[in-house]
Amino acid sequence: MIDFFRKLLGQKNLNYYHLAAAVAANLIYGFPSRKLRVIGVTGTDGKTTTVNLIAGILKEAGLKVSFLSTINARIGDKEYDTGLHTTTPSPFLLQKLLSQMVKNGSRYAVLEVTSHALDQFRTWGINFETAVATNITHEHLDYHKTYEEYARAKAKLFQNVEYGILNMEDKSFEYLKNSPSTSLTYGVLNAAQVWAEEIREELKATDFIVHYFLPSGDPPQGDKFPIHLNLQGRFNVYNALAAICVGSIYKVPREAIQKGLEKVSAIPGRMEFIDEGQDFYAMVDFAHTPNALHALFSFLRPKVAGKLIVVFGAAGERDSAKRPLMGRSADEVADLIILTREDNRSEYILEICKQIASGIQKKVRDRDYFVIPDRREALGFALRQARSGDLVVICGKGHEQSLNIDGAEIPWDDRKVMREELKKLNVEYKI
Repeated sequence: MIDFFRKLLGQKNLNYYHLAAAVAANLIYGFPSRKLRVIGVTGTDGKTTTVNLIAGILKEAGLKVSFLSTINARIGDKEYDTGLHTTTPSPFLLQKLLSQMVKNGSRYAVLEVTSHALDQFRTWGINFETAVATNITHEHLDYHKTYEEYARAKAKLFQNVEYGILNMEDKSFEYLKNSPSTSLTYGVLNAAQVWAEEIREELKATDFIVHYFLPSGDPPQGDKFPIHLNLQGRFNVYNALAAICVGSIYKVPREAIQKGLEKVSAIPGRMEFIDEGQDFYAMVDFAHTPNALHALFSFLRPKVAGKLIVVFGAAGERDSAKRPLMGRSADEVADLIILTREDNRSEYILEICKQIASGIQKKVRDRDYFVIPDRREALGFALRQARSGDLVVICGKGHEQSLNIDGAEIPWDDRKVMREELKKLNVEYKI
């Protein structure tokens, strides 16, 4: 229905509806964000993990915190579903959740914020105190048209905040660095104020030394200490550094930062291992952009003794220009590629796969890469190709609980389907 009105009225006119809804929602719920210290996290990749890490640090420091992410909303000890394929919900649901956070006694709220929500005024009225950017890579250009417009939409989060936290090593830094709110920068190079060294990556954990800047000190001072993450990959080092910056701003002790980060593990659908006794590794991940796929596959490749077998597709009615780039990301690293359905909506699934395959130049079809439209069949095929020491990863859906097939939502969970298909193999060796 929204797509119909978007085509009829144009997005700019439709945004006035979202603005009116946001104003009404704030009036109905009494501007609840004014009673909270709100931390907004935006970026293309890593938002959900960063939100969880920030919340983990604040909670470990004894602060009452609630959060809203792509996966769910957690208010106190309760979880709330925010809908299908949703990151930042509608203004009414968003203000309702913020109101419940206030009633629960929360003092801090950590929110995942999308470029769509910022452009459409869905976050109007929210009193953001701190803004965090993870990265801005190729995504949503069907909506924003250019990278510059995409970055400008993200930059709106930084306009009226007290503290701004930026990834100094991401391309987006050039677009965001002049924000008057910029307080801290992070990265893995010592040019940043919060940076990491001695990074040691394992398949299921990461260790590093963080150099930690305390801008709130008098005078400002530095420190360094070890961090252990029960999360994998250098991309999660960046996410952790962003969370550490938040801890710095809110004067969280180093012990709370260390323990808070270490306690965050097994984020649903994010590099989640599935073990049904098979003698190879199997994983589900949410990666669905060229950058996220490249980072994931590049991390996994040297950690896997055998073949890296990847299964993925691309969403229909979304940024089609990224599809060949996704194919290229897999082509450069994976040993075997299976292209399949991922929320094709009204688009023809074989055409989507063809566009992804145009980026695959090093592999031969039906030998090194395959096109299998049915997602269950594709996953089952991938698992049957695996041998001891191999890793099979299915990307794009992660935690999501539905699959949009030709415009209709059907129940679907990659993790559940992977378990079912693994059980069919009837293997006995356990990792």
